[in-house]
Amino acid sequence: MIGQIWWLEVPCKSVPRAAAFYAAVLGWKCPDPEKGNPAPAPGVATAHPFNCGMLNGAFAKMASDDDVASVADAANQGRMPVLATYLVASIDDTLAKVEEAGGRVHVPKTEIGGNMGFFARFIDTEGNLQGIWATK
Repeated sequence: MIGQIWWLEVPCKSVPRAAAFYAAVLGWKCPDPEKGNPAPAPGVATAHPFNCGMLNGAFAKMASDDDVASVADAANQGRMPVLATYLVASIDDTLAKVEEAGGRVHVPKTEIGGNMGFFARFIDTEGNLQGIWATK
């Protein structure tokens, strides 16, 4: 459908670490985190495809660790990166998985109001800010 996320790239310093984190937290499958495909995008050394249901994307191994902009960098400059938010069955269970897999909670479970459910945000092992949403 037009306007929906078709492809998601997650910049990272360590693809095996990022792949293990997202497999544990959101069930993403990256068939070969050790060997990726050459990437035509500037600054990206290799692309390592992953999928989960209808979501497809790649872990983008950056050519230099300095090319990974962490959420801390964005916060220091008063800017927020584009934020993807993923549907989960349980905010509490998912945040526990985040911490078990080496990430950290950035915004704890928060009620949106108006019967619109709850959200939370976490920082992955590569410094990327991600969101999660659930009805309860």
